[in-house]
Amino acid sequence: MQSDFSIIIPTFNSEAFLKQTLESIKKQDLSIKIQCIFSDGGSSDKTIEIIESFNQTNISKIILLDQIGLSKALNSGFYHANGKYVTYLNSDDLLATGALINIKKNFEKFDKYDWVVGYCENFGNKNILNKIINIYKKYLILIISFNLLCINNVISQPSVYWKKTFFQKVGYFNENLNYNMDYDMWLRMIKISKPLKLENTISYFRRHNQSLSHKNLLNQFKEKYKTMKKYNKNPLISSIHLLLSLLIVITYKVTNY
Repeated sequence: MQSDFSIIIPTFNSEAFLKQTLESIKKQDLSIKIQCIFSDGGSSDKTIEIIESFNQTNISKIILLDQIGLSKALNSGFYHANGKYVTYLNSDDLLATGALINIKKNFEKFDKYDWVVGYCENFGNKNILNKIINIYKKYLILIISFNLLCINNVISQPSVYWKKTFFQKVGYFNENLNYNMDYDMWLRMIKISKPLKLENTISYFRRHNQSLSHKNLLNQFKEKYKTMKKYNKNPLISSIHLLLSLLIVITYKVTNY
């Protein structure tokens, strides 16, 4: 039986926050059939134990082991997805209450759209900076376009959902990318189809010192620029992208964000 949603959850020694992530999935409307696909990179802590104890009547699960590399782990998960709508959720992020039923209703109401983008709220120790970023992204997401996305990736990955049929058109994640496989995907998507923009909080992104985005900040932004250059040949947009990225990196470094 086809699920309403397939959620790919890449894990690697994720015991610190995984239970909270899974609880946010369990709190979704019980009428929603959810397929959770865990793609694990070889955890040596209690990650697998937590996954095995994760059960609910409206949730099915698949566990894929020894999935080395984030892009490969994601692609392996999506290969097994049977949901009408698909996404992936990092093992330290959270779904907002009512997120999935809201997304399903909007997909059904506005059937011509292939993907939806909603609000995502950053949370963590840096409360003031998180609030500034949340306001900034909430405004820009409403006017998102290909050129704006080339200037900066204002789309927050945990709040993006797309039809499985659309995923088959766009293709899998680029396994040569270590940090910006989602950005690459959004650029490919928006060139084909404009997203439905939801003015609702869909997810919460946990910012902490052990996150991939914190530990690999410079490499992430270098790869982001190269990714953007694959799709954009406008020198002005490229220059603005570089200047904005430099400002963001300096801000993150100074504030230890």
